[in-house]
Amino acid sequence: MNPIFSKHVDDAEGIRTSGRWTAVNAAIERLAANPGADNAWYVQVIGGLCFKAFSEYWQLKNAYADSRAGDASLLAWRARNLLELAIWSTYCSKSRANARALFEDAGRDVHGLYGAFQKWGNATAQDSDWLKIFTSAKQDLFERAASEGIETLEGAYQRVERAAKDCGMEIHFLTVNKMLSKFAHPTAMQILAPPDDARDVMQRDCFFGMGCLYFIGAFNVLESQLN
Repeated sequence: MNPIFSKHVDDAEGIRTSGRWTAVNAAIERLAANPGADNAWYVQVIGGLCFKAFSEYWQLKNAYADSRAGDASLLAWRARNLLELAIWSTYCSKSRANARALFEDAGRDVHGLYGAFQKWGNATAQDSDWLKIFTSAKQDLFERAASEGIETLEGAYQRVERAAKDCGMEIHFLTVNKMLSKFAHPTAMQILAPPDDARDVMQRDCFFGMGCLYFIGAFNVLESQLN
């Protein structure tokens, strides 16, 4: 493996073996048990980001270790997910207002999902009982949002590229995200590329190293929020 990539791999593994990973989990558990006034939502955001970063890194590592998964596309997909998590972690660390925006966007995501099911139901002439399920689900969602102090779930959610711009990482995100997307999806380039074992090994090493780098970035930011 290229020394640049192997350094990222070793540094990511060091987070786990040094006890830092365990310490962050313990800090989240303490905060969840006693979040303080108007802080439960913030603990939920930081805890959720930590869980997803840990989970994506672990699955990235397992995908690289699995010699049967010779396709580099899974590693590119995991690396891209970790890039987004690094952006969101940095964005939320900049201010509580940013963290609150991500928290509220969870409801907007669900609201949009229900709307998509309703649109599909109308287009495919589903019966009224089926459509009522999502009407009721939306009402429950609005009530839960109101109980969390969220005035509305209407409107656009914060896009990751905008968050990257706010963090001064727009060019990096747009460039790397586009590159990884070319390998994460069955693009024309992927479909027509002839088999090449040496190229596949290089791609796997590259995407694994990149994913580790973004895990490190996300972890360092989140760890700083818990100290």
